[in-house]
Amino acid sequence: MDDDVASSTNNLLFEDTIKPTYYKNFRELLDKTFNVENPPRMVVLTHSYPDPDALGSIMSFEWLMRKLYPKIEVISYFDGAISHPQNIAMFNLLDPNTLSIKDYTSKSNDFNVLVDTVPVNAGVGNNTVNFNLVIDHHKEIPNGGFNGLFINLKAGSCCATVYNLIKLSGLTFSDDVDFDSKVATAILIGVSTDTENQMSDDSTQYEFEAWGDLFEFRNPVVLKKIVNFERPKFWIEHKAAAVENAEISEGLGIVGLGIIPAKHRDMIADMAVNMISWEDVNTAVAFAIVDGDKIVGCVRSRNASVMVPSLCKELAGKHGCGGGKLGSGSYNYPLAGGSLEEEDDDKVKEEMWKVHNLKEKSRIIRVVKK
Repeated sequence: MDDDVASSTNNLLFEDTIKPTYYKNFRELLDKTFNVENPPRMVVLTHSYPDPDALGSIMSFEWLMRKLYPKIEVISYFDGAISHPQNIAMFNLLDPNTLSIKDYTSKSNDFNVLVDTVPVNAGVGNNTVNFNLVIDHHKEIPNGGFNGLFINLKAGSCCATVYNLIKLSGLTFSDDVDFDSKVATAILIGVSTDTENQMSDDSTQYEFEAWGDLFEFRNPVVLKKIVNFERPKFWIEHKAAAVENAEISEGLGIVGLGIIPAKHRDMIADMAVNMISWEDVNTAVAFAIVDGDKIVGCVRSRNASVMVPSLCKELAGKHGCGGGKLGSGSYNYPLAGGSLEEEDDDKVKEEMWKVHNLKEKSRIIRVVKK
């Protein structure tokens, strides 16, 4: 299988995975950095509002680093909130031991790792972070300001990418070690949620290898609880109201979810995932005003002619950010005219939402249909 692998410092060369040069470069960089008398601290970060693939990638990469370099300090942080009910269940049941970016303080010699995204989309809060290593699976590549090592196997999930590094390291899991079971379970959840249970078009051999190798080490009780997570009443009521106002035309489904707090922003992606299964919908876009100051949207598509990463970048515009992978993506941009949070009158807010709702739906139709 001729998957491409990015593995270089400046020019992001792509190499054949049959000859895993990316792993050789990976180990050379880490050995040079950590097999020294006073190794630096390793800091692992991901995108804001981490999903199961991001959380699983953090857990599995930390596991790998502690096995390879047991004397080093490894610490991870996340930006935003753990807000999706499934993500909350995963976080509580698997205890990834990752901290809020609010607690982050940089050190001059930190070795910074980014998983499941590229630097432009990194969840670093108000901090400036230069990354030494980026591991991702999306179509975007690091911009010109990145000078570290980039690994992208073009897998369907970052968890499967990290597991490939674990496998190449010759390390194995044990069913007698509780944390091994947690990490195996986290990888399986990350793989499944990012590839629609290995049924999405971007599923690869890496996802199936991870499931085949790790299934016996999972915690079946915990796995079942995470898969069958409970949705809060707020989500059900809010989404039911939004469905009544959904618009479907020529295969495009659009729904606005109103003005919502950041802690419920994962409801947007959940709505898009739900909507793509509707009859007569092959591309779904769900959006909302989050925290009164930004439009956040999620896109899902079964239409091969719709390039979701490019579509999301265009929807984000020059002042926002957007991207994704085959069939799945998201975008956000600052709301023009200031924050709606400054408005105390709910009726005025409702009227302002109606204006933004119509404007965003028109914009989405224009961008998708052109």
